[in-house]
Amino acid sequence: MEDTISVLVIGKNAYESNLDLCTAARAFGASNVTFASPKNGRLIKYFKSLNRRWGGTFSVDFTNNWREFLKTKKNYKIVYLTRYGVPINKVEYTLKTYKNILIIVTITEAAKNLYQMADFNVSITTQPHAATSAVAVFLHHFFEGRELSLHFENAQYKIVPEERRVHVEKTKQQ
Repeated sequence: MEDTISVLVIGKNAYESNLDLCTAARAFGASNVTFASPKNGRLIKYFKSLNRRWGGTFSVDFTNNWREFLKTKKNYKIVYLTRYGVPINKVEYTLKTYKNILIIVTITEAAKNLYQMADFNVSITTQPHAATSAVAVFLHHFFEGRELSLHFENAQYKIVPEERRVHVEKTKQQ
């Protein structure tokens, strides 16, 4: 996919939850996730290994100051995923006109100043929900389901869909 969609995660979360969020973001077509938290080498190492085995160039980064990080994203449309925003189905066609999007999710309560900093405040649902699900639903809407058949370059393995068994093949690139 030619669009660049990055994710910024503000707030502290457990390693397993961060792993889930990144795995979902990668599988659904995001280019990278940046955490506004101290660096976690274990998470970076995991995704480098995942890319080697399953392909792609997805990356995990960290920033100590998310406000300064936002200043570096001048050519991106900032989309804050919150349950208080405009419903995604009201803005999804407008969002698809942009090539570079930075999705922001907050782990704890909403950062009130993000409402003014974001170009779009988008609700996935008006009920409490997990950041991982918000990112996955947003990407699914944005890519209109095309992300479900993504091809990851340089994969060593691929899954062959079958109804009643697990079927993983080595690719010819090895």
